[in-house]
Amino acid sequence: MTSMGKRVLTTVITLPTLFIIIFLLPHYSYLALSLLAVLTATYGAKELKVLYEKAEHTTLHISPWAIGLLPLAQWIEIAHAPDLPLVDLTVVLLALFFFSIELRHGYKDSFAKSLSRIGGESLLILYPGLLITFIQRILTLPHPSTSLILFFLLVFGNDIFAFVFGMSMGRNNKGIIKVSPNKSLAGFIGGTLSAMVLAVLFCLFVPGISEDIPIWMALVLGFATSSAANIGDLIESAFKRSAQVKDSGSLIPGRGGLLDSIDSMLASAPIFWLLLTLF
Repeated sequence: MTSMGKRVLTTVITLPTLFIIIFLLPHYSYLALSLLAVLTATYGAKELKVLYEKAEHTTLHISPWAIGLLPLAQWIEIAHAPDLPLVDLTVVLLALFFFSIELRHGYKDSFAKSLSRIGGESLLILYPGLLITFIQRILTLPHPSTSLILFFLLVFGNDIFAFVFGMSMGRNNKGIIKVSPNKSLAGFIGGTLSAMVLAVLFCLFVPGISEDIPIWMALVLGFATSSAANIGDLIESAFKRSAQVKDSGSLIPGRGGLLDSIDSMLASAPIFWLLLTLF
């Protein structure tokens, strides 16, 4: 199967699965989606830990399961304690815990790699840990299920159409960004314009959203979400180049590791949530 075929197959499987989880399993404040976020954050942290250790030639004193506490805290905050900053508290406690671990074990190399280890552990707390909670925060907005579907539609739409435009029109305009030389200007433009069109169509015809978001806001939402998604995709390429690997893993056919598939979502979710909050 071609790379394009694998991407399409993965999308065809993923989107209906997300649709089922969002619309058919909204029980207990979308507990099913939050459990998926916990598993995703945990496995993503595992992949990033491997990348970081390869790049920095050190061992992080961190269990990927600890990163899964962040989306769990976000669900508890949404479902049971909306007035308590549980996610912020979890970030601080995780950081202090890892600081304490470093104080205990750093002597083994005379603390030569302390900054590197603390930097890596802090990165895992942020990415994927904290960033994935913004997908859950979309559930706190009006029309939560519809807003989530719009978010996934924009991210997947940008990815697919960037690939299509890049393959068909990007042969002579590749290499504009050194970290990912196979990406083309045509791909970036095609993906962004497609996300903007999808945002406008969705906001015109889907009940609830259509009453709240005018066309100009839809255009801004599509552009900003697509741009952030591209940044997420590119920074993941930088991580892999630093570790000198092609993919973050081999979990998902046609895409590589889990991080290779969620990098765009992690970077764009805070922007999408912020814009819908302001709108």
